[in-house]
Amino acid sequence: MSEKTSQDPTGFRRILTRNVALPLVLGVLSAAVFVGLIAYLMNAMRWVEHSDLVIARAYALQKLDLDMETGLRGYLLAGTEPFLEPYQQGLASMDTERDRLRAMVADNPQQTDRIDRIQALQKRWNAYAAAQIARKRTEPTYQIGAAADQGKQLKDAVRNEYDQLLETERVLRQDRTDTANQNTVWTATAFVLLMLTVGSVLAWRGRRDLLGLSDTFETALAEQRNQAEVLQAQAWLREGQSQLSERLAREQELQGVGHAALEGLSRYLGCNVGALYTVDEGLNFLRAATFGWPADAEGTGQRVPAGRTLLAECATQRKPIALESVPADYLRVNSALGETTARSVLIAPLIHEGRLAGIVELGWMRALEARDRELLETSGGILAASIESARYRKRLGDMLEETQQLNEELQVQQEELRTANEELEEQSRALKESQAHLESQQAELEQTNVQLGEQAERLEKQRDDLRVAQTALEDRAQELQRASRYKSEFLANMSHELRTPLNSSLILARLLADNPQGNLSEEQVKFADSIYNAGNDLLNLINDILDIAKVEAGKLEVRPEVTPVAALGGGLKGMFEPLATRKGLQLDLRIASDVPATLYTDRQRLEQILRNLVSNALKFTERGTVALHVTRSSGDSLAFEVRDSGIGIEPSQQEAIFEAFRQADGTVSRRFGGTGLGLSISRDLARLLGGNITLSSVPGVGSTFTLILPLEYRAGLAQPPVAMAPPAARPAPPAAVPASTPAVTRAPFGDDREQPAGDRRTVLVVEDDLPFARILFDLAHELGYRCLVAQDADEGATVALQHLPDAVLLDMRLPDDSGLSVLQRLKEDARTRHVPVHVISVEDRVETAMHLGAIGYARKPASREQLHEVFDRLESKLSQKVKRVLLVEDDPRQQESVMRLIGDGDVEIVPVSEGRQALQALAESVFDVMIIDLKLPDMTGQELLRRMASGESRSFPPVIVYTGRNLTRDEEAELLRYSRSIIIKGARSPERLLDEVTLFLHRVENQLSAERQKMLRTARSRDKAFEGRRILVVDDDMRNIFALTSALEQKGAAVEVARNGVEALDKLHDGASDVDLVLMDVMMPEMDGYTATREIRKDPRWAKLPIIAVTAKAMKEDQQKCLDAGANDYLAKPIELERLFSLMRVWMPKMERLA
Repeated sequence: MSEKTSQDPTGFRRILTRNVALPLVLGVLSAAVFVGLIAYLMNAMRWVEHSDLVIARAYALQKLDLDMETGLRGYLLAGTEPFLEPYQQGLASMDTERDRLRAMVADNPQQTDRIDRIQALQKRWNAYAAAQIARKRTEPTYQIGAAADQGKQLKDAVRNEYDQLLETERVLRQDRTDTANQNTVWTATAFVLLMLTVGSVLAWRGRRDLLGLSDTFETALAEQRNQAEVLQAQAWLREGQSQLSERLAREQELQGVGHAALEGLSRYLGCNVGALYTVDEGLNFLRAATFGWPADAEGTGQRVPAGRTLLAECATQRKPIALESVPADYLRVNSALGETTARSVLIAPLIHEGRLAGIVELGWMRALEARDRELLETSGGILAASIESARYRKRLGDMLEETQQLNEELQVQQEELRTANEELEEQSRALKESQAHLESQQAELEQTNVQLGEQAERLEKQRDDLRVAQTALEDRAQELQRASRYKSEFLANMSHELRTPLNSSLILARLLADNPQGNLSEEQVKFADSIYNAGNDLLNLINDILDIAKVEAGKLEVRPEVTPVAALGGGLKGMFEPLATRKGLQLDLRIASDVPATLYTDRQRLEQILRNLVSNALKFTERGTVALHVTRSSGDSLAFEVRDSGIGIEPSQQEAIFEAFRQADGTVSRRFGGTGLGLSISRDLARLLGGNITLSSVPGVGSTFTLILPLEYRAGLAQPPVAMAPPAARPAPPAAVPASTPAVTRAPFGDDREQPAGDRRTVLVVEDDLPFARILFDLAHELGYRCLVAQDADEGATVALQHLPDAVLLDMRLPDDSGLSVLQRLKEDARTRHVPVHVISVEDRVETAMHLGAIGYARKPASREQLHEVFDRLESKLSQKVKRVLLVEDDPRQQESVMRLIGDGDVEIVPVSEGRQALQALAESVFDVMIIDLKLPDMTGQELLRRMASGESRSFPPVIVYTGRNLTRDEEAELLRYSRSIIIKGARSPERLLDEVTLFLHRVENQLSAERQKMLRTARSRDKAFEGRRILVVDDDMRNIFALTSALEQKGAAVEVARNGVEALDKLHDGASDVDLVLMDVMMPEMDGYTATREIRKDPRWAKLPIIAVTAKAMKEDQQKCLDAGANDYLAKPIELERLFSLMRVWMPKMERLA
C-alpha cells in the first residue's frame, strides 16, 4: 500500500470495510452452508428412519402370521380352545397392521403390489385354517394329514414375499445412507478449501495494509522529531541570550561586565576556564576578567602584547578560532582543590556596529559542540555593546572627576585672580573650553543611553519570541501525547476486533479437528488442525503487539518466583530439540558448575525471552549448532548466552533489529519471515526484570545474544523500557485517558518448600494477602505443620501437584482466577482429589465450595480462635481412619449393591430404610456423607431433607440423591437447595455414585482396588454435566453464537440464543425456570452485558442463576467490573473450550437427566 493511500481517509475506510465486511460475509456464507448441510442430513435421516419403521412393521406382520400358524397347529394337535388364542388375536389385527404397512410404502408401487399378493395368499390360508378348525370341532379325533402340505405351501409363499419386501427396504436404506455420506464429504471438503483460500488472501492483504500504515506513521514521526530538535535548539540559543542580557544589564563597570559575562557563559555552556579581553584601536589587549584562571598566571588588569598570537589573529580575521585536543601545558583549569588541563578552547571576537570591542577566550574539559560556537556568535554583539557602554560610562566618570578637579583649581585660581587679572582671563577661557568639552561628553552619554534603551527593547522582543517558541513546543508535546493515546486506543480496538472473529474460528477449527462424529477424513482433520494452529499463531501475534503496548505504558505485571535453572533449560531443550532435529542442527545446553540452582525472577517472562532468542537462532541457522550456555556473570547475576552458526547480522543492522517491527532484512523478498517484534519485546522485558541483552555477531559466522539478569529480582533495579516514539496525529479534542500505572510486582514469600517435610504434615496456603498469609504461616508452624504459600491460582495448582500437600487453605478472590477454579482442578486430578481443602475468604460462596468437595468454609475477618478451629478440622479429617456413610434406602437389594460398591475397610456404612430412622441416626452421630433415595415408606426424600434443614438432626452432611425416577423442574429446584449431586439410577449410575462418594470421603484414589479405579475412570470419561442442560448464550456476533452452540450441543446441552441484553431478559421471562446457566458477552448493542447482568440480579428468581461473563478485552480491571455487576465468573476471548467447560462444571449442579 502506498503512502498516499495509507494517508487517504477514503482508502483507510475502504481497508477497514474490507477487513470487517469480508469476514462477516464469509461467516454468513459458512452459516448458510452448514445449515443447508444439516437440513440435508436431517432429511436423509428421516428417510433412513422411514425404512427402519417399514422393516419393523414387516417383522411385526411376520410375527403375527407365525403366531397364527403356531396356534392352528397347537389346536389341531391338542384339540383345546386356548391354543386358538394367538390365532384369533392375529386374525383380528392382521388386516389393520397390513393396511398401516401399505400406507407407509404408498410411494413405492412395487412394495404395494407385493403387499397385495401377501394379502391374497393370507386370505387363502385363512380359508384353509377355518376349514381345518371346523373339521376338528366336528371330529375331535381328526388328525391332519395330507392337507398340511397345502397350508405349508401357502405359508412358504407368504414368507417368500415378506423376505423380498424386507430386502427391498434394506437396499433403499443403504442407498440413502451412502448418498448422504458422499454428499456430506464433498460439501465439507469444498467448503474448507474455499475458506482456506479466501482466508489466506484476506490475511495477505491485511498484513500489506498494516505495513503501509506503519511506514506512513514512521515518516511523519521522523519529520516531527526533526522540527522539534530545531525548535529546541533555537529556544536554547534564545534562552542563553536572554540570561546573558539580564546579567549584563545589572553591571555598570567594565570589570563587572566581564565577570558577569564569564559567569553566565560558564553556567550555560558548562565551560571550565575563560578570560575576557578588551581591545583598543592599536590592537592592544587588556585582560578585563577571568574565570577558573591558574593561580600563578597573570590576573585581571594585565596588558597582553599582540604579537603573532591567536588573539591577534582572531582580532584581525574577526572570526572565532576553535582548538581541539590542545596540549597538556597549553591552558590549565584551577580550583580550590587542584588544577587540570583543558581539552578544547574557543576564541571569539566581540563586534559592535563593525567595531571590535573585545575578545573572549573559553576552555572546556570536553569536546566542543556546534551550539557552543553558535551561541557565542549570536551573543557576541550583546556582549560587545555592553563593553562599549561600560567604556562610555567610564569615560563619562573620568570626565566628571576631571571637572571636579578643575572646579577645585578654579577656587584656587579665583584667589590668585585677585592679584592677576591676566591669569584670571586665561583660566576663564580654559574653563569655557572645559565646559564645551563637558557638554560634548554629555551629548555622547545621552546618545549612549538612547542606544541602551533600543537594546532593552530588542531584549524584550527576544523574550516575547522565546515565549512564543516555548508555547509552540508545548503544543508539539501535547500533539505527541495525543498521538501516543491514539496508538494505544488503536491497539485496544484492534485487539477486540481481531479476538472476536478469532474466537469463533478457533472453536470451530477445534471442533472439526476433534472429529467427534468420525465423518471427516484424515486429510480434512489435518486441514482443521492447520486452521487451528494458524489461528493460534495469529493470537500470539496479537499478544505480542499488546505486550509492546503494555511495556510502553508501564502496565506489564512482574510476578517473581523461585525459578530452577536446570528445569528452565531442560524445558527449552525439550521444546526446541524436535525442531533442531528436523533441520539437522545440534542443540547444545550447558550450565556452568558455579551457577546456583535457582534464581528469583519472573519465570514466565524469562522463558518468553529465551524462547524468542532460541527460536530466532534456529530460524536463521541452516547448519551447525545452536547452543544455550548459562554462566555466572560479574556480581550477583547470571548470563544466558544463545549462540548460533547462522547467517550473522551486519554491524549497521545490529541496533535496528531491537526496534519494534524492524528486521535486518525488511524487503518484501526477504528469505526469513516474522514481524520484527520478538527482539524488541525481549529487550524491554529484560530491562523490566533488571537486566539487559547484548549482541555480538559476525556476518556469515554467527551471532551471540547474551541475556544478563540479576539472581534476585528487585523492583528498584528494573530499568524503564524505551518506548517507541508515537506517530504524528491530527489535533483532536482531549479525552479522558487513564493514568499509567507502574509495573506491579509481588513481594517474595519465604516458605518451607526448600525444607524436607520429615514427619510433619504439609499444608498449602493459597492467599494473595501477604499479611494474612504470614499469620497462617506462623500458626501452621506453631501447630507443627510444614507450610507452603502460593499467591495466585495458577501457582497454587502447580505447587499442589508438585508437592502433594496433606491439606489446603484456599482463598476465593485471587488476582488471576477464582479460588473455585483451583478447587475444581484439585478435585478433578486423581493425585490431589483426596486432599482436604478448607476455604477462608471474604466472599460468601459456601454452598458452591462445599458441593465441590471443600470440608469447611470460614469467613474473613477470622479471629485466631476461628483459625485454630480450621486447623483442628483439618487435623480431625487427616487423623480420621474410618469414614462414615449414612445410606437411606428402603430396597434391601439396592442397599446391598450400594454397600458392595462403596464399602471397604476404612468405610463404615449405616443403612436405614425409613426417614425416621435416618433422623435418629443423624441426631446420635456425625456422618461424612449421606446417600438418600427419594422414595421412602414413611416420608419422601424431599420431606426428610426439609426436616433435616429445620434442625431435627444434629448435623447436615453432604447429600447425594440416588433415585430411580425422573424429576420435574420443580423437584429439581427444591432438591438443589440441599444437594448438587443428583444421580438417576441407570446402567452407568454406580460409577457416578462411586465418584461422588470418593470425593466427599477424601479417599486416596490409587489406594482403591483396580476394579474401582477403572469404574472411576469410566465415570469421568463421560460428561453428564451437560446432558439435558439449557444454556442461554447472549452474544451479538453470529460467529461466536454458531461456534459456542456447536460446542455445547455436542456435549448434549440445549442452547438458547439472545443478541443483546434486552433479548436475554425476554428469554428468561419466557422460560425463567428452564435455564441452567447464562454465557453473557459484555460488549453488545442496545443493552451491554454489565447492564443485563445487573437487571437479571434484580429479580429474586434469578438471584442464584449462574452467569459467566465473556469479553474480548484482556485487561485485569475487567474481571472486577464483571464480578461487581453480578457475574459468578469471568472468561476472556478467545475462549479455550476446556476452560469454558471446566467453569461450567463448577457453576452447574451435578445432576443427571433422563431424555
